[in-house]
Amino acid sequence: MNSISFSNLDFLSINILVNLYEMRSVTKVSNKLNISAPKVSRCLKHTREVLGNELFIRKKHGLIPNEFTGKIYPLAKQILSCCSELQKISSGGETNNDLSHFEISAPDIISFPFPKILLSMINNDNCKLSFNISQWGRSSIDDVTSGKTDFGICSSDNYDVMISFDKNLISTPLAKLDSLYLICDHNHPLLKKEINLNSISKYPFIDCNIGSVIPNKNKFKEYCIQNNIDLNIEVEVSGAYSLFDCLRERNAITLLPFGSIYNVINSMPDLHACKLSKVETNNFYEKITPPTLYLVHNRNNKKPNLQWLADSIKNLFNSTLS
Repeated sequence: MNSISFSNLDFLSINILVNLYEMRSVTKVSNKLNISAPKVSRCLKHTREVLGNELFIRKKHGLIPNEFTGKIYPLAKQILSCCSELQKISSGGETNNDLSHFEISAPDIISFPFPKILLSMINNDNCKLSFNISQWGRSSIDDVTSGKTDFGICSSDNYDVMISFDKNLISTPLAKLDSLYLICDHNHPLLKKEINLNSISKYPFIDCNIGSVIPNKNKFKEYCIQNNIDLNIEVEVSGAYSLFDCLRERNAITLLPFGSIYNVINSMPDLHACKLSKVETNNFYEKITPPTLYLVHNRNNKKPNLQWLADSIKNLFNSTLS
Protein backbone atom coordinates (compact mmCIF):
# COMPACT_ATOMS: atom_id res chain seq x y z
CA MET A 1 0.00 0.00 0.00
CA ASN A 2 1.41 3.40 -1.01
CA SER A 3 2.04 5.92 1.75
CA ILE A 4 -0.16 9.03 1.54
CA SER A 5 1.42 12.39 2.36
CA PHE A 6 -1.55 14.28 3.80
CA SER A 7 0.59 17.38 4.28
CA ASN A 8 0.34 17.80 0.50
CA LEU A 9 -3.47 17.91 0.61
CA ASP A 10 -4.50 21.55 1.01
CA PHE A 11 -7.76 22.84 2.50
CA LEU A 12 -9.15 24.04 -0.86
CA SER A 13 -8.68 20.58 -2.37
CA ILE A 14 -10.56 19.01 0.56
CA ASN A 15 -13.33 21.59 0.17
CA ILE A 16 -13.59 20.83 -3.55
CA LEU A 17 -13.64 17.07 -2.90
CA VAL A 18 -16.57 17.45 -0.47
CA ASN A 19 -18.52 19.72 -2.80
CA LEU A 20 -17.92 17.51 -5.85
CA TYR A 21 -19.23 14.55 -3.85
CA GLU A 22 -22.40 16.50 -2.98
CA MET A 23 -22.98 18.37 -6.26
CA ARG A 24 -21.47 15.98 -8.90
CA SER A 25 -20.55 18.92 -11.13
CA VAL A 26 -17.34 20.92 -11.65
CA THR A 27 -19.40 23.87 -12.92
CA LYS A 28 -21.67 23.93 -9.86
CA VAL A 29 -18.71 23.70 -7.47
CA SER A 30 -16.96 26.45 -9.40
CA ASN A 31 -19.99 28.73 -9.03
CA LYS A 32 -20.50 27.91 -5.34
CA LEU A 33 -16.86 28.47 -4.33
CA ASN A 34 -16.40 31.39 -6.75
CA ILE A 35 -13.30 29.91 -8.40
CA SER A 36 -12.68 28.97 -12.02
CA ALA A 37 -13.66 25.55 -13.36
CA PRO A 38 -10.06 24.85 -14.51
CA LYS A 39 -8.87 25.46 -10.94
CA VAL A 40 -11.47 23.00 -9.61
CA SER A 41 -10.19 20.42 -12.12
CA ARG A 42 -6.56 21.09 -11.17
CA CYS A 43 -7.34 20.65 -7.46
CA LEU A 44 -9.18 17.40 -8.20
CA LYS A 45 -6.19 16.17 -10.19
CA HIS A 46 -3.93 17.06 -7.27
CA THR A 47 -6.18 15.22 -4.79
CA ARG A 48 -6.21 12.14 -7.03
CA GLU A 49 -2.40 12.14 -7.12
CA VAL A 50 -2.05 12.58 -3.35
CA LEU A 51 -4.61 9.87 -2.50
CA GLY A 52 -3.61 7.57 -5.36
CA ASN A 53 -7.21 7.04 -6.44
CA GLU A 54 -9.43 8.24 -9.30
CA LEU A 55 -12.14 9.25 -6.75
CA PHE A 56 -14.84 9.97 -9.38
CA ILE A 57 -16.16 8.27 -12.52
CA ARG A 58 -17.12 10.65 -15.30
CA LYS A 59 -20.61 9.90 -16.60
CA LYS A 60 -22.89 11.63 -19.08
CA HIS A 61 -24.66 13.64 -16.37
CA GLY A 62 -21.69 14.42 -14.11
CA LEU A 63 -19.04 12.97 -11.80
CA ILE A 64 -20.02 9.86 -9.85
CA PRO A 65 -18.05 9.14 -6.64
CA ASN A 66 -16.50 5.69 -6.41
CA GLU A 67 -16.50 3.47 -3.30
CA PHE A 68 -13.21 4.91 -1.99
CA THR A 69 -14.61 8.45 -2.14
CA GLY A 70 -17.71 7.30 -0.27
CA LYS A 71 -15.46 6.14 2.57
CA ILE A 72 -13.31 9.28 2.83
CA TYR A 73 -16.14 11.79 2.26
CA PRO A 74 -17.40 11.75 5.91
CA LEU A 75 -13.82 12.36 7.12
CA ALA A 76 -13.28 15.23 4.67
CA LYS A 77 -16.65 16.67 5.68
CA GLN A 78 -15.62 16.50 9.31
CA ILE A 79 -12.39 18.39 8.54
CA LEU A 80 -14.44 21.20 6.97
CA SER A 81 -16.80 21.23 9.94
CA CYS A 82 -13.89 21.50 12.40
CA CYS A 83 -12.39 24.37 10.41
CA SER A 84 -15.76 26.13 10.46
CA GLU A 85 -15.96 25.74 14.24
CA LEU A 86 -12.43 27.13 14.63
CA GLN A 87 -13.36 30.11 12.50
CA LYS A 88 -16.49 30.70 14.60
CA ILE A 89 -14.46 30.63 17.82
CA SER A 90 -11.81 32.97 16.45
CA SER A 91 -14.47 35.46 15.32
CA GLY A 92 -16.06 35.53 18.78
CA GLY A 93 -19.31 33.64 18.20
CA GLU A 94 -22.19 33.51 15.75
CA THR A 95 -22.49 36.05 12.93
CA ASN A 96 -25.45 36.92 10.74
CA ASN A 97 -24.05 34.49 8.17
CA ASP A 98 -24.14 31.72 10.78
CA LEU A 99 -27.80 32.44 11.49
CA SER A 100 -28.76 32.33 7.81
CA HIS A 101 -26.83 29.14 7.02
CA PHE A 102 -28.30 25.67 7.63
CA GLU A 103 -26.61 22.29 7.81
CA ILE A 104 -28.85 19.46 6.60
CA SER A 105 -28.06 15.76 6.84
CA ALA A 106 -29.97 13.43 4.49
CA PRO A 107 -29.65 10.00 2.83
CA ASP A 108 -27.57 10.39 -0.33
CA ILE A 109 -30.27 8.63 -2.36
CA ILE A 110 -32.48 11.64 -1.59
CA SER A 111 -29.86 14.37 -1.69
CA PHE A 112 -29.22 13.73 -5.40
CA PRO A 113 -32.27 15.78 -6.60
CA PHE A 114 -32.92 17.53 -3.29
CA PRO A 115 -30.49 20.52 -3.41
CA LYS A 116 -31.58 21.77 -6.84
CA ILE A 117 -35.29 21.70 -5.94
CA LEU A 118 -34.78 23.30 -2.52
CA LEU A 119 -32.57 26.03 -3.98
CA SER A 120 -35.28 26.83 -6.52
CA MET A 121 -37.84 27.19 -3.70
CA ILE A 122 -35.49 29.52 -1.80
CA ASN A 123 -34.93 31.70 -4.88
CA ASN A 124 -38.65 31.81 -5.74
CA ASP A 125 -39.48 33.06 -2.24
CA ASN A 126 -36.48 35.42 -2.26
CA CYS A 127 -35.42 33.98 1.09
CA LYS A 128 -31.95 34.98 2.26
CA LEU A 129 -30.42 31.72 3.44
CA SER A 130 -27.84 29.16 2.40
CA PHE A 131 -27.57 25.45 3.13
CA ASN A 132 -25.20 22.53 2.92
CA ILE A 133 -26.28 18.89 2.62
CA SER A 134 -24.17 16.06 4.02
CA GLN A 135 -24.77 12.32 3.99
CA TRP A 136 -26.76 10.83 6.87
CA GLY A 137 -24.50 8.61 8.96
CA ARG A 138 -24.22 6.89 12.32
CA SER A 139 -23.48 10.10 14.24
CA SER A 140 -26.02 12.30 12.42
CA ILE A 141 -28.79 11.97 15.01
CA ASP A 142 -26.33 13.08 17.70
CA ASP A 143 -25.29 16.05 15.55
CA VAL A 144 -28.94 17.14 15.27
CA THR A 145 -29.61 16.81 19.00
CA SER A 146 -26.40 18.71 19.85
CA GLY A 147 -27.14 21.48 17.36
CA LYS A 148 -24.16 20.88 15.04
CA THR A 149 -26.66 19.98 12.32
CA ASP A 150 -29.86 22.01 11.91
CA PHE A 151 -32.02 19.38 10.16
CA GLY A 152 -31.85 15.66 9.65
CA ILE A 153 -33.85 13.57 7.20
CA CYS A 154 -33.92 9.94 8.27
CA SER A 155 -36.13 6.86 8.43
CA SER A 156 -37.53 4.68 11.20
CA ASP A 157 -40.31 2.14 11.55
CA ASN A 158 -41.03 3.20 15.13
CA TYR A 159 -41.98 6.74 16.21
CA ASP A 160 -41.17 5.91 19.83
CA VAL A 161 -37.57 5.34 18.75
CA MET A 162 -37.47 8.79 17.15
CA ILE A 163 -38.61 10.59 20.31
CA SER A 164 -36.39 8.52 22.59
CA PHE A 165 -33.11 10.11 21.48
CA ASP A 166 -33.60 13.46 23.17
CA LYS A 167 -36.53 15.37 24.71
CA ASN A 168 -35.67 18.41 22.60
CA LEU A 169 -35.76 16.51 19.31
CA ILE A 170 -38.81 17.27 17.14
CA SER A 171 -39.62 14.53 14.61
CA THR A 172 -42.03 15.39 11.80
CA PRO A 173 -43.24 12.61 9.44
CA LEU A 174 -42.54 13.38 5.77
CA ALA A 175 -43.59 10.23 3.91
CA LYS A 176 -44.34 6.56 4.50
CA LEU A 177 -41.84 4.40 2.59
CA ASP A 178 -44.23 1.57 1.77
CA SER A 179 -42.99 0.70 -1.74
CA LEU A 180 -40.09 -1.53 -2.77
CA TYR A 181 -37.62 -1.00 -5.62
CA LEU A 182 -35.28 -3.62 -7.02
CA ILE A 183 -31.85 -2.35 -8.11
CA CYS A 184 -29.34 -4.44 -10.03
CA ASP A 185 -27.05 -4.48 -13.05
CA HIS A 186 -28.98 -3.87 -16.29
CA ASN A 187 -27.89 -7.31 -17.53
CA HIS A 188 -28.76 -9.21 -14.34
CA PRO A 189 -30.30 -12.66 -15.06
CA LEU A 190 -33.20 -11.98 -12.67
CA LEU A 191 -34.58 -9.41 -15.13
CA LYS A 192 -35.34 -12.27 -17.56
CA LYS A 193 -37.38 -14.12 -14.94
CA GLU A 194 -40.44 -13.48 -12.83
CA ILE A 195 -39.48 -10.94 -10.19
CA ASN A 196 -40.88 -11.73 -6.77
CA LEU A 197 -39.65 -11.93 -3.19
CA ASN A 198 -38.71 -15.58 -3.52
CA SER A 199 -36.74 -15.18 -6.76
CA ILE A 200 -34.92 -12.14 -5.34
CA SER A 201 -33.70 -14.23 -2.40
CA LYS A 202 -31.96 -16.66 -4.79
CA TYR A 203 -29.23 -14.15 -5.64
CA PRO A 204 -26.44 -12.56 -3.57
CA PHE A 205 -27.98 -9.64 -1.70
CA ILE A 206 -26.41 -6.33 -0.72
CA ASP A 207 -27.59 -5.01 2.63
CA CYS A 208 -27.84 -1.25 2.09
CA ASN A 209 -28.83 0.64 5.22
CA ILE A 210 -29.52 4.14 3.86
CA GLY A 211 -30.78 6.85 6.18
CA SER A 212 -31.96 4.65 9.03
CA VAL A 213 -31.59 5.82 12.64
CA ILE A 214 -30.89 2.19 13.62
CA PRO A 215 -27.92 0.68 11.73
CA ASN A 216 -27.91 -2.89 10.42
CA LYS A 217 -31.68 -3.38 10.43
CA ASN A 218 -32.42 -4.77 6.98
CA LYS A 219 -36.11 -5.45 6.38
CA PHE A 220 -35.61 -8.00 3.61
CA LYS A 221 -33.37 -9.98 5.95
CA GLU A 222 -36.13 -9.74 8.59
CA TYR A 223 -38.70 -10.95 6.03
CA CYS A 224 -36.55 -13.93 5.03
CA ILE A 225 -35.99 -14.99 8.64
CA GLN A 226 -39.74 -14.84 9.34
CA ASN A 227 -40.46 -17.00 6.27
CA ASN A 228 -37.55 -19.45 6.68
CA ILE A 229 -35.94 -18.29 3.43
CA ASP A 230 -32.17 -18.59 3.01
CA LEU A 231 -30.57 -15.28 2.10
CA ASN A 232 -26.95 -14.73 1.12
CA ILE A 233 -25.98 -11.23 2.24
CA GLU A 234 -22.74 -10.64 0.41
CA VAL A 235 -21.81 -7.27 1.83
CA GLU A 236 -23.20 -4.41 3.94
CA VAL A 237 -22.90 -0.80 2.76
CA SER A 238 -24.24 2.48 4.15
CA GLY A 239 -24.26 4.75 1.11
CA ALA A 240 -25.92 4.72 -2.29
CA TYR A 241 -22.76 5.17 -4.32
CA SER A 242 -20.93 2.40 -2.49
CA LEU A 243 -24.00 0.31 -3.28
CA PHE A 244 -23.83 1.13 -6.99
CA ASP A 245 -20.17 0.14 -7.16
CA CYS A 246 -20.98 -3.21 -5.53
CA LEU A 247 -23.87 -3.86 -7.92
CA ARG A 248 -21.58 -3.26 -10.88
CA GLU A 249 -18.83 -5.54 -9.60
CA ARG A 250 -20.98 -8.45 -8.36
CA ASN A 251 -23.90 -10.49 -9.61
CA ALA A 252 -25.90 -9.05 -6.72
CA ILE A 253 -29.17 -7.20 -6.11
CA THR A 254 -30.78 -5.08 -3.43
CA LEU A 255 -34.14 -3.62 -2.41
CA LEU A 256 -34.72 0.00 -1.39
CA PRO A 257 -37.90 1.80 -0.28
CA PHE A 258 -36.96 5.12 -1.95
CA GLY A 259 -38.82 6.17 -5.10
CA SER A 260 -36.11 8.79 -5.65
CA ILE A 261 -33.89 5.94 -6.87
CA TYR A 262 -35.19 6.71 -10.37
CA ASN A 263 -33.63 10.18 -10.23
CA VAL A 264 -30.23 8.58 -9.69
CA ILE A 265 -30.52 5.53 -11.94
CA ASN A 266 -31.53 7.69 -14.90
CA SER A 267 -27.92 8.91 -15.05
CA MET A 268 -26.51 5.37 -14.76
CA PRO A 269 -27.44 3.32 -17.84
CA ASP A 270 -25.48 0.30 -16.57
CA LEU A 271 -27.90 -0.11 -13.64
CA HIS A 272 -31.60 -0.97 -13.59
CA ALA A 273 -34.37 -0.10 -11.12
CA CYS A 274 -37.95 -1.34 -11.09
CA LYS A 275 -40.84 -1.13 -8.64
CA LEU A 276 -42.12 -4.40 -7.19
CA SER A 277 -45.75 -5.24 -7.83
CA LYS A 278 -48.42 -4.26 -5.33
CA VAL A 279 -49.06 -7.94 -4.58
CA GLU A 280 -45.41 -8.59 -3.67
CA THR A 281 -45.17 -5.35 -1.70
CA ASN A 282 -48.32 -6.20 0.28
CA ASN A 283 -46.94 -9.67 1.01
CA PHE A 284 -43.72 -8.10 2.23
CA TYR A 285 -45.35 -5.55 4.53
CA GLU A 286 -47.96 -7.97 5.89
CA LYS A 287 -45.78 -8.57 8.96
CA ILE A 288 -42.98 -6.07 8.39
CA THR A 289 -43.62 -2.48 9.49
CA PRO A 290 -42.83 -0.06 6.66
CA PRO A 291 -40.42 2.75 7.57
CA THR A 292 -41.41 6.41 7.67
CA LEU A 293 -39.20 9.26 6.56
CA TYR A 294 -38.84 11.97 9.24
CA LEU A 295 -37.57 15.54 9.37
CA VAL A 296 -35.84 16.09 12.71
CA HIS A 297 -34.50 19.20 14.41
CA ASN A 298 -33.78 20.54 17.89
CA ARG A 299 -36.61 22.62 19.38
CA ASN A 300 -34.01 24.98 20.90
CA ASN A 301 -32.74 25.98 17.48
CA LYS A 302 -33.87 29.63 17.13
CA LYS A 303 -32.47 30.54 13.71
CA PRO A 304 -34.84 33.08 12.04
CA ASN A 305 -35.66 31.06 8.90
CA LEU A 306 -35.79 27.64 10.54
CA GLN A 307 -39.59 27.25 10.43
CA TRP A 308 -39.76 28.50 6.84
CA LEU A 309 -37.14 25.95 5.82
CA ALA A 310 -38.89 23.14 7.73
CA ASP A 311 -42.19 23.94 5.98
CA SER A 312 -40.45 24.15 2.60
CA ILE A 313 -38.82 20.74 3.06
CA LYS A 314 -42.19 19.22 4.02
CA ASN A 315 -43.85 20.78 0.97
CA LEU A 316 -41.01 19.57 -1.22
CA PHE A 317 -41.58 15.97 -0.18
CA ASN A 318 -45.34 16.26 -0.52
CA SER A 319 -45.13 17.65 -4.06
CA THR A 320 -41.96 16.19 -5.58
CA LEU A 321 -40.01 13.57 -3.63
CA SER A 322 -42.76 11.44 -2.07
